[in-house]
Amino acid sequence: MSGATSKHDTWVGLDSGRVGDYLWEVKAKRKTRSGGQAGSRRPCLLVGTTWRQGPFNLHRSRYRACAGAASHLRASDSPLIATGVQPSSGSAVDMTAVGMIFAPAVRRVQVTLAGGRRQTVHLHRFSRAQARSARLSHFEYAAFATRGLWCAERLVAQSRAGKTLWDSGTDEFGCGAGDSGAKFE
Repeated sequence: MSGATSKHDTWVGLDSGRVGDYLWEVKAKRKTRSGGQAGSRRPCLLVGTTWRQGPFNLHRSRYRACAGAASHLRASDSPLIATGVQPSSGSAVDMTAVGMIFAPAVRRVQVTLAGGRRQTVHLHRFSRAQARSARLSHFEYAAFATRGLWCAERLVAQSRAGKTLWDSGTDEFGCGAGDSGAKFE
């Protein structure tokens, strides 16, 4: 393949921002099979973080995760989740960026964080432009960043009516102070 990027290799921005001294971004695209053929409806996430310590001193981290071959991201399937942290060098985590993709029936996620605190993550549908560019449609997503280590111990995916569609249970995820950029699939 030439140095030019094909239309099918385009990452589509879901959200980005700044938390203190750190920049973050979450992007998505449709997974392609080797040989350039389009994959099924299997999405990929890219979570990037940057710590700018000076004009020529950047610490960048990128984490990519794709839905597995057996996953079709049905409402009863585990979601595609990827995280990135800064600093990514093993120091205490100051910021975590999170990207999530869920089945179309999922509208919100109840998250139990390390220490027992709970939060609700409301999901967004890909816009027409995002869906067309990423060649993904009908998925729900969340993209956000938070100060410190965001560490989910349990996720519960719910429908618009509040019905539980998928529950990770408490044994699915590991939260440790040493985790940096953990992928949850």
